[in-house]
Amino acid sequence: MYHGFGFGLGYVLVQLLFFLLIVAWVVTSLVAVVGLKKAKLSAIAKALWVMILLGIPVLGVVAYFIIKPSEEEQ
Repeated sequence: MYHGFGFGLGYVLVQLLFFLLIVAWVVTSLVAVVGLKKAKLSAIAKALWVMILLGIPVLGVVAYFIIKPSEEEQ
């Protein structure tokens, strides 16, 4: 009876999925930071958004793209 410790296909696919999710998060975070750099916001507002993006990884990016912060015109 063979009790090898090889990697099964399911294990490899799950690891690939996790890797792709991390890459997707990094790419969307970079896109959000670049968009934030171009936004007309105060330095404090930009710093708060960066802390949100980095502090709350997935939800921060989702919130950024839903809210799309920009300076309010008065």
